[in-house]
Amino acid sequence: MTGLDAVRSTTPLAVGRALVVGAGASGLAAARLLVGAGAEVVLVDERAGEDADAAVAAARSTGAEVVFGRRAVEVFTSGFDLVVPSPGVPEHAAVFADAATAGTPVWSEPELALRRFPRRLLAVTGTNGKTSTTELLTAMCVAAGVDAHACGNIGLPVSDAAAASDADATLVAELSSFQLRFTSTLAPEVAVLLNVAPDHLDWHRDLASYHTAKSRIFAWQRPDQWAVASEDDAIARALRDGTGPGRPAGFSAERPVAVGVGRQVDAGAAVLAATMDGTTQPLLPIAALAPDGGPVPVHRVANVAAAATAALLAGIGPAAVTSAAVATLPGRHRFEVVATDRRGVRFVDDSKATNVHAAMASLASAGPSVWIGGGLAKGVDLRPLGAALGDVHDAVLIGTAAEELAEVCAAAGVAAQQVPDLDTAVMVAARLAAPGETVLLAPACASFDQFGSYAQRGEVFTSAARRAAAGGATTSSPGGER
Repeated sequence: MTGLDAVRSTTPLAVGRALVVGAGASGLAAARLLVGAGAEVVLVDERAGEDADAAVAAARSTGAEVVFGRRAVEVFTSGFDLVVPSPGVPEHAAVFADAATAGTPVWSEPELALRRFPRRLLAVTGTNGKTSTTELLTAMCVAAGVDAHACGNIGLPVSDAAAASDADATLVAELSSFQLRFTSTLAPEVAVLLNVAPDHLDWHRDLASYHTAKSRIFAWQRPDQWAVASEDDAIARALRDGTGPGRPAGFSAERPVAVGVGRQVDAGAAVLAATMDGTTQPLLPIAALAPDGGPVPVHRVANVAAAATAALLAGIGPAAVTSAAVATLPGRHRFEVVATDRRGVRFVDDSKATNVHAAMASLASAGPSVWIGGGLAKGVDLRPLGAALGDVHDAVLIGTAAEELAEVCAAAGVAAQQVPDLDTAVMVAARLAAPGETVLLAPACASFDQFGSYAQRGEVFTSAARRAAAGGATTSSPGGER
C-alpha cells in the first residue's frame, strides 16, 4: 500500500486525549493506532515490579505516556475523550462507571480499529469454536482469491490487521464477549453466533450480561447484512432474532436449514448441504472432514457448517468453500488424537475445551472413554456435565475444580478419583481404559490454576500420552478386563 493509499483508507478520529487500559497485545495495538491518529494517549497497567519491565518497554514503544503499577480508576479523569479497555478488564471495573458518569465513551479495540480503518468485516463469536471457525472462514475466502486476514481474539489485534491491509481487504475477526461488550457501531457484513453457554462469569456480572455482550455482534447491522446463528442452539437463535435488523440465516450439524448450511442425507450418506435463494445443493460428505477416516466430532461439523454459511453469504463460491473445508484441519489441542497404544486406546487432546459446553460436545464425540477433567472453573456451574457422561465409565480429575467435578460424577454414577497433576492423570486413565476406548482430556475448565495456558496443558497431556502409549497400559486393571 502506498502512503497515499494508507491515508485514503483511514477515517479521522475526534479524539484529543485517550486512556488505554491494559498493556497486552490489544492495548498496545490500540495505543499505536491512537498515537498514529494524533491523539495524546495514556497507557495504564496494574502490573508492577520486575515482571513489568519488558511490558513497560513495549508500552513506551507505542509513543504513549506509560503508567504502570496503578489502577485505571486512579488515572482516569473527565479530561479524557475516550477509554479503550483491554479484554482482561472486567465490565464492572470502577473505571467504566467513572467514564459513564463523566460521559466519556468506552470503545473496545475492534470498535476503535474499524472506526479508524473502515474495512469489510466478517465476524465470528460464540462460547466455543470461534478460533476454528474463523480459521475456516478465512481459508475459504483465501481459496477464492479474496484478500482476507484473520484477526481479533485469534491473536492479531484488529487494529494491526486493519492498519496493514488495503482499503478493500476483508477482515475475518474472532470477537470475544469482552470485545463485543464495548461496541457501538461495529457492523459485520456477515455476523456469526456459533453457540451460547455459561462462561466467563468471573468477567461479566451475570449470565444476562454475557448474553447481551454476545448479541452485540448483531446490534449495529443494517438490514442488508447477514445475521447467522446456530439452528441447534435456542439461545443463539433467540439473540439473533431479537437483536438487530440483519437478514437471518443459520447453520446446523443436525438438520437442514431454511437459509444456510445444514446436515442432510443424500444418496444414503450424511452431507452438508447449502440452501441459498430457495435452492439446495450438497457441498461435501461429512466423512470427508475426518482426515484419519475416523468419526467426525459434532463440533467440527458445526464449525464447518457455520464457516461455509458465512462464506457463501459473503459471495464465496461453493468450490472454494468445499476445498478449504477439507484442507483445513482443526488447530492444536482441539479434539486432536495425539497417541494410540497397542490395544487401540486413543489419547485425545481437547485442552481447548475450557468450559462446560465445549467439554460436553467433546464427550459426545468420544464414545466409550475415560475422562480427564478439571482446572479452574471460572465461577461456572459444572453440574450440566453430568448429562454428557453416559459413555464415561471412569473419570480422573485434577485442579481446583476436582472436588466439585467429583460430586458431578457421583451424581451421574461415574467412578471418579482425584489426582495431583496431569501426568498422573494420564497414567491412571491409561490403566483404566479398555481396548479400543478413548482417554479424553476435555477439562471443562480454564488452565490457569496449574498451567500458563490451555496450550501448555495440551502439550503436557500429549507428552504424557505418548509415553503411556509407547510403554503400553497394563491389562490387569479393571479397565483392561472389560
